[in-house]
Amino acid sequence: MKLYDRVDGRLRRFVDAQRMFFVATAPLAGEGRINLSPRGIAGTFGMLDETTFAWVDGTGSGSETIAHVRENGRVTVMFCAFEGPPNIVRLHGRGRVVTVYDEEYAELAARFTDLPGARAVVVVDIERISDSCGFGVPLMEYAGERDLLQPYFERRGGDGSADYRRRKNRTSIDGLPAFDFDPLDEWATIEGLGRIRERLAAQIDGWVAPYSWALALDGEIGHLNAPGGQHGLSAVLLATVLKHDGSTATLDVSRQQLDEAIAALAPAEACTAVPHPNLAAWRALRDAHDERDGSISAVFVRDAADPVSSPIDAILRARW
Repeated sequence: MKLYDRVDGRLRRFVDAQRMFFVATAPLAGEGRINLSPRGIAGTFGMLDETTFAWVDGTGSGSETIAHVRENGRVTVMFCAFEGPPNIVRLHGRGRVVTVYDEEYAELAARFTDLPGARAVVVVDIERISDSCGFGVPLMEYAGERDLLQPYFERRGGDGSADYRRRKNRTSIDGLPAFDFDPLDEWATIEGLGRIRERLAAQIDGWVAPYSWALALDGEIGHLNAPGGQHGLSAVLLATVLKHDGSTATLDVSRQQLDEAIAALAPAEACTAVPHPNLAAWRALRDAHDERDGSISAVFVRDAADPVSSPIDAILRARW
């Protein structure tokens, strides 16, 4: 292993030539989960100067790196040579998160390729630079980029990407604040909630708002969304989490999916003009589940004439 004062010369050429890197972070809590993530996409990362590294952080299914950087700043970036001479370069440092809502973001993002769904630029002030042999790293051939992430968030647009982050990115898996910067202004009015509902519904192929629906624990229905009720946002949020089109069905719901649904609907509390019975019911169901570890189910009835999908479905219809 060799230490360096800065990333320049041969070391800089190596870093600049890499198509991907790995980033490792961890929370301060001893029982917290360490995170290790691969990063790629050409043009979205690189050296800002000889002792500063940065990357455009795209919206994803989690936000562990941002959560840890916000809490303690510790970051390790690693590059591996998968082709050519063997080499491993590690950059240890302190990171900071510059979100799309910060003044500094535009200037930093302009140095990189545009990334649909970008939520921040993460900047690492490097404190320790080292390289070592990569004799244990296999040789692999580069086959090309995956053209998936960018089109996905292009279709969602800015508002849709923010909706996704509110559902997926607000906390880490250990419950630390993560990407919770997206404004809640739209969530504070009835009209805004309606726009959010329509936006989410447009993302589900074949979506039709259910005639009636509910969540149940061990077959016991909590809050019933009766026919004619005004609970369209909570229905489409739950369907989004469950990847369901709203058709008549009884679905198993995991504890993780329930947590995601609660996190997705929680911003609606900003609208004080209406009650939020589903949110209260989901939280109560979660507490009851934690006490007895029961089975959670979601029941959707698209049309009253549809066949009954389960005994829980029959109970729901009997309560109409």
